[in-house]
Formats: sequence, C-alpha cells, structure tokens
Amino acid sequence: MGRHQENPVRLYFHYDPVANKSRCQIDGCTGEIAGNHAGNLQRHVQRIHPSAFARLLSSIDMEDLSLPSSSSSKRPFSEVDSERTIEFFQDSVVVKKPRAEQFCIRPDSIMDACVELVTLNGRPFSLMDDTGFRKILEPVLDIMGKSVRIDSDSIRDMVSDVAERERENLVNWLKGKLLMLKVDAASYRDRSVLGINVQFTEGERIVLRTLAVKELHESHTASYISSVVRDVLKTYSIDIKQVYSITVDDGVTIPDAQSLLQKGDSRYVGEDSVEVEDQHDKEKHATEGKAPLAWGDGEGQLTLDIYETSGNVTGEIHSVGSGGPILRGERCSAHVFHLAVDDALQDRTISGLVSKARRLSEKLQTANVSGFLRRLGQRAAIVDRPSAWVSTHDMLERLWELKTFCQDMAPSIEELHLEESEWEETLLLVYALKPAKATARLFQSEQLTAGDFFGAWLKCKIETDKIGGPFATLLVECLNRRQHVLFENEPFLAAVFLDPRYKVLLTDGQAEQAKGRLCKAWGMIQALSQNKQHSPFSPADVEFSGNDSDDEIEEMLRARERENGDEGTKCKTVMMSTLSAYSNEARIKREENIFRYWINTSQVSSDLYKLAVSVIPFPVTQVSMERAFSGLKYMLSQRARMKDNDLEDILFVRLNKQFGI
Repeated sequence: MGRHQENPVRLYFHYDPVANKSRCQIDGCTGEIAGNHAGNLQRHVQRIHPSAFARLLSSIDMEDLSLPSSSSSKRPFSEVDSERTIEFFQDSVVVKKPRAEQFCIRPDSIMDACVELVTLNGRPFSLMDDTGFRKILEPVLDIMGKSVRIDSDSIRDMVSDVAERERENLVNWLKGKLLMLKVDAASYRDRSVLGINVQFTEGERIVLRTLAVKELHESHTASYISSVVRDVLKTYSIDIKQVYSITVDDGVTIPDAQSLLQKGDSRYVGEDSVEVEDQHDKEKHATEGKAPLAWGDGEGQLTLDIYETSGNVTGEIHSVGSGGPILRGERCSAHVFHLAVDDALQDRTISGLVSKARRLSEKLQTANVSGFLRRLGQRAAIVDRPSAWVSTHDMLERLWELKTFCQDMAPSIEELHLEESEWEETLLLVYALKPAKATARLFQSEQLTAGDFFGAWLKCKIETDKIGGPFATLLVECLNRRQHVLFENEPFLAAVFLDPRYKVLLTDGQAEQAKGRLCKAWGMIQALSQNKQHSPFSPADVEFSGNDSDDEIEEMLRARERENGDEGTKCKTVMMSTLSAYSNEARIKREENIFRYWINTSQVSSDLYKLAVSVIPFPVTQVSMERAFSGLKYMLSQRARMKDNDLEDILFVRLNKQFGI
C-alpha cells in the first residue's frame, strides 16, 4: 500500500498516470512536470507562481510542505519553529504568526530575563533601548499585543522591586537565627562601598547571603562606618543578640574603623538602644587606643571595645554584669595564612632574590624583548604585585621557564643576568611555595568550615616541610608562629571543637575554652528560641506608647532573670555535660561530611545538633566579599556614574543570585 499523499501543492496539478506527468492547472501556465513528486511540484510553484505559493502558505502549516533542497538562488530560505514561520522569497517576505496557544514565552519570563541581563550578566540599562536589542524584542512584544513595556526606565524600576522583595524575604528568613557577619570595604574609581554578608547553616550546607553593598559618601571614620552597619542591621530587624561573630579583614581596607557599631546618636539595633559616651570616657579610651560602645544603660548595658594589638584588629562586646566578653570581632582566618607566607617572603635574603627576579621580569616585558619571545614561541614574562604573594610565585615560575632564554641573551642584555646559584634558589622558592598556593586556592571555597580550614593549614605545613631547604623551613616556622592567632579566635576554636574530624588536635585548655564559648552560644540560642514570637524593633515603628515601653522593659527583665536564674544555670550545666561527653567520642574520618554526621546525631541529642549547626558555619574567609568587590569593579568599569541606589540594588540582586536565591 502506497504512502498517503497529503501535500496540498498537488491541488495545483493534474496527474496523468499513463503519461506519468503532472500538468500545472494555474491560469496561463502550460508547464508539465515529469512524475508526481511533491518536491518537484513545489519547486515549480515557488519559481513560476510565487504569489500562488504565498497564498498556499497562508492557509496551511509548514509541516505539510516538502521544501526543496536545491541551492538555486531563487530557492526560498525557510525557518520553522514553534514560535513563528518566516519564508524569505526573492522579492517578498511572508510572515505567518503563530497562534496564541503556540507562543510559550510569558511576559514575566521576558521581564525576568531583562532583570538578569542587567544584574547577573552585568549589562547596562541602556541595552534595553539599543536599536539592535529592540529589533529582537519588538516582534515578541508585538505578538503579546504590546501588553508589556520594556525599556531602561521600566527595567530600572523592576530591579528595585526585585531587590525590595528579596530584602523582605531575608527579613523573615533571618528572624530568630544565630548569625555570623562578614564586613569589609573597597574602593574603585573614587567610589567606595561597604559590603555586609551574613552566614548560617541550612540543611547540609552553609548558606551565604548579601545583606547590603552600601556606597560610602564620607571619610571612613569609626562613627560613620558604624552608622552604616547599624542601619543595615536595622533594615533587616536583626537584633544584636542574634550576632554570634563578626569577621573583618585586616583593617587595611577600613583604616580608621575602631568600632563596627560605635554610636554617635540615639538609634536602635533590634531592641537595644545605644547611648553617647561622656567626654571623660572618650578621652580615656582614646588614650588606651580603644573605642567603646554601650547598649542600654545602667545594670544591663553592653559595651563594645575594638582595638589593635600587634597588628590584629579585634573587638569585644562585654556585659557589665557578667565580666567576660560575649562577642569578639576577628580577622579573617585566611588572611592570617597569607600573612604567614608574607612573613617568610620578608626575609632579607629571600626579598633580595625576589627583587632581582622582579627587575629581570620587567626587562623581559619591554617591547623589544617581549617581541623576541613571541617570535620564538615563548610565553611572556609575568611581573608580580608585591602585595599578592601568589603572583610572586607565578612570576618566579614563569621566570624559571625562561631561564635558557635569559642565559643566552645575558651577554648582550646585562639586566637578564642571574648567577647560577640564584637560579637554583629561584627554583627552590617555586617548589616551596607550591603547597601554599594550592592551599590558598582551596581557601576560595564557599563551603569551607573551620575544621576544613585547619586541616588544609596542617597539610600545607606537612607538604612544605617535606620539600626541605632554607625557605621551606622558614615558611613552616612562620605558619607555626601565626597558628596561635587562629585559636585566639574563640568562634574558630568552638567550630573546630564541634568538628569530630579535628577536635582531637585541640589541647585540654583549648577544649575547655571552646566549651565555655559554646555554653554562651547555647544561651544565645535558648534566648532566641524563647523570644521567637517576639518581633524585634521595626524601622516603621517611630513612636512608642508608655505601655509598649513597659512591655519591653518587662521582657528585658525576664530575659535577665532567665539568664541569671536557676533555669539558665541548669541549661548551661546540662550543655557543659553534653559537650564533655561529646569530647570523649571517637574521631570520624576526614572525608566524612560533618553536616550529615550532625544530622544523624540529632536523633540522639537534638540540643547538641542545634548548637553544632549554628556554630560550625563560622566564616573563615572573605571570598564572598571579594566577589562583591569584583562585581563592583565590573559594574563601574561600564557605568562609572551609576546612581547610588541603582548600584546597591544591582549588586544586591546580582550577589544573592550568585549565592543561590
């Protein structure tokens, strides 16, 4: 049985099976086509009767036609998809619009795509008005009946709306959670921003969110930066009692910041008010190199001292009644690692060799020499940035690759000369820095816990020590000297203690210190759990009635009663016993997932599980801040005069999309 012939082009022909010919029935045409092949018939109509073929297209689906494969110049180009069918003829264009139900792109999808273009992809708002983009967009909008308005102004408003919705979602998401903050500042093209991220655990992963990338308009003084941080916390209704730790960089990017939360007027962070210190206290702390902060007044006030000791920027929040610090702001742990490597490179012998290598590399980058290298098929030399030791490693490694070239050219170019002993020292330096470079790359991971960090630190020391040589020995010594800084950071110490893979490396004294810190953290978690139904201060609440004030005072008194009473003491005692029992448990293998371990442990001790997943995500790197500032540089390189609000909204949406919202 033959195939059913459905191609409607045969309506224009009469087929004579005896003569095996198809005669054209269009008026005025006497053409005859051998056989009854649809492709041959269609080719005849396309070439000789284009108007008839166009009428045929307007009444049928393209799938009913068999388009010819001829490469003739008169052959139409056909494009068929689910959206639209376009036939290009030599003298005319016929467009067949799809039915409404065939068009699968929704207006929301187009608007979301445009928002993604200007945020995640970094395109300027002006793209929406570019003629080329409009040629792509207008046919789509035309099919939608012009119901959607897309231009630079509408997308700018849309980005602002998306940012506002995400901020509202974050307010609800962060409510009642124990939070870790990361704060850093950066500048590009005379514009400075302060980045503030928050970190916590969700399931089996560390969740990172950007709270704000705020543009700074004044000098980076302690009071100004503090006011910016406070305003951001107030925006998200974050109570200071939720903040478990604050991670900052080395203080170089915030040179004048003595305090992240220093107060110069009467404002709120959560439920706690901040009062201005008197002049006597200002002078006293200025003499001591400290800047205090007080929440509340009288018996229950909290003070924040942030100061610099031996090059380390630290800070503590104290409760006047309890004596010891309850919150310490610490330097980024990864930065401590980089400082250790820098310490080794500052050795006089090493720094002298690196300076020689730098001058030699600069000579190799001159036009004449670099052109010669290209003609020989050699890779170009690298000149390092002294502030980034990883680039120093890359410079020395590339220089070693060009050793033969340098030795051959040294008789005619004196600057390319190095002694053979210096070449050998260069190679040893490259080998000794390789484990450190691999470790630095590992520290770029976003899902890095304190235990992972410490394990990588130890591995770097072991591998460097195996290499041997004067510099390798010096680098290991520098890492050992800096290692104590890690364990002066109580949140880091507590996170390592709750990592069953590495807790055995802690001394008895460090373990006891970690337990004390964890008991305080457990008290914070208990307080947040009990007050979960109580909403913190809302930015919209400008006035308080007398009854509201009385309620807040009563709540504060009850919280202090719980903390100092039998209930609070009992909870801490029980948790201390639980932690002691945990410390005696067997170590697990390094390759195991600690979040999964704690999820399994939740069946046995739910309280210890809650504590562990709250404390383990302590930030040990500033990778997220580096990404924020990279985004800033990219945005401003294209749009140097972007408005403040637009820049903040774009960076907020961009970063949170990258981090998973």
